[in-house]
Amino acid sequence: MFRIATRALCRKNLSLSLSPSSSTTFQKRHAEDEKSNLSNDGKKSRVNSIKKYWLFRYVDYVKNYDQVLEKNFPKTMHVYRVFSVGTKVFYEDLKRYIKVRKKIKQCGMRALTREELQLMFTMPKDLMKISPVLLISAIPFTNYIIFPLVFYFPHLLLTSHYWSIEDKLKFMLKEHKKKLLYNKPLFRCLQKQVSSVKDARLKGELQNVVACLGSGTHPTVNSILSCKVLFSGPPYSLSCIKRRHVKMLLKIHGMSTLGLWNKRRLLKRGLLVKQMDEAIQKEGGVTKLPYDALRWAVSFRGVNPVNMSDESMQNWLGKWLAISSQVDECSISLLLHSPILLAYNYETNWTLLYHDKKK
Repeated sequence: MFRIATRALCRKNLSLSLSPSSSTTFQKRHAEDEKSNLSNDGKKSRVNSIKKYWLFRYVDYVKNYDQVLEKNFPKTMHVYRVFSVGTKVFYEDLKRYIKVRKKIKQCGMRALTREELQLMFTMPKDLMKISPVLLISAIPFTNYIIFPLVFYFPHLLLTSHYWSIEDKLKFMLKEHKKKLLYNKPLFRCLQKQVSSVKDARLKGELQNVVACLGSGTHPTVNSILSCKVLFSGPPYSLSCIKRRHVKMLLKIHGMSTLGLWNKRRLLKRGLLVKQMDEAIQKEGGVTKLPYDALRWAVSFRGVNPVNMSDESMQNWLGKWLAISSQVDECSISLLLHSPILLAYNYETNWTLLYHDKKK
């Protein structure tokens, strides 16, 4: 009896589950679940698309924010860009300078290349000049004071790392003109000591050199070297020249006259120039110098390089190197006087010095 009753109940339930009304109800419920799931997925996708849209808009805005600032505050952004880029370049040079200092301790000055010697000359002055600006700008809220000042006085407060190409040319000419103002006083000091030379032959050679300079030309390299002995002893060696003569030498080399041991400082400068000259020769001579390096070398040694061709700069620098190769520590005064002996009447120097007066 139990088995018969069980079978009957199972058949009844099976018939109920397979009835049309129950299957329809199941389908409706399944469809409603699918619709709700699709509506939720649609809402989520719309929310995600909106989030992505605004995220991308924000990223684009951040990327182009400098352009927005450039449009609204052009002068401020120009100062900021100059300061930030210049600081990066200055930091790279500072790292190179530290490496060069280590190289000097290990190998000595003679192991340095031309670029490293140039960095050894320029970097100490740049550090003295820019350090106060960098220290003050690191203090909170001082940027509002520093940026306008460096914008209006870049020559006084910033180094060449922060200057544009036009600024570099303008400030180079300004500094070079300051040096040229002392050419004539130094020439007078040279001229004044001609009568003190006792040797007749040397006195005649010196008079020829001075006469060439006074007549608007330049003596030959051989004529200058024939007077070399006068620059290793009386009257033109560093140990023999007088105070005013020393002062004029400092000025034409762009050095301060307020320091102590001026003759020792001149000796160090002369030896540094000679080492630079030797480095140029080791690296292939004047024809191997890049254009910017050639311009700097000519300007550093006393000639205004503006409107000079590569060939004329190379020819002039070749004459300088010919004299430098014959100079030693005892006769280093000859190299220090070479800006007068080789460049006193140079056309570009006179143009720079007297062009404004003619106007």
